[in-house]
Amino acid sequence: MAGAISTQWSAGTRRPDKWNYVASMSTPRSTMGVTALNGKLYAVGGRDGSSCLRSVECFDPHTNKWSMCAPMSKRRGGVGVATYNNFLYAVGGHDAPASNHCSRLSDCVERYDPKTDMWTTVSSLSVPRDAVGVCLLGDRLYAVGGYDGQSYLSTVESYDALNNEWTEEVPLNIGRAGACVVVVKLP
Repeated sequence: MAGAISTQWSAGTRRPDKWNYVASMSTPRSTMGVTALNGKLYAVGGRDGSSCLRSVECFDPHTNKWSMCAPMSKRRGGVGVATYNNFLYAVGGHDAPASNHCSRLSDCVERYDPKTDMWTTVSSLSVPRDAVGVCLLGDRLYAVGGYDGQSYLSTVESYDALNNEWTEEVPLNIGRAGACVVVVKLP
């Protein structure tokens, strides 16, 4: 986990009272998307202090090493990420230099295949979303809330990978951006 623009990461151990530092990333970044896939941790996009990033790094906990992956087609900070069916999805985000607070928001969605180290652009969101929450529920990815440049969004969309299409879902009661979205399976 990381906070401000940094290459440093801390990892939890089986002991709940201790954090250990792991190897540093090669690129300092903040506002990146983070997800796990096939036992590895991915840091996707983000900001390096002056601009948004296309780069992606992968951490292998068995070797305590980060490696560079193929970059996304677009630079994105505030990107939402999730995994489905052995692919990593990068959803929405923004691209703007640190000196300009007028972000170019993205509706772009890209799918990463770790077997081929390649990104593919898939169907776009219905609206651009920065700081969007993304999770997998059943066999669909959900894009929840976000920011459209003027307001926090309450809209929710789900992605059907088989048909490569987004569907509008029941909205949130109140708009939210930067939310962490998780699924809990109850007994």
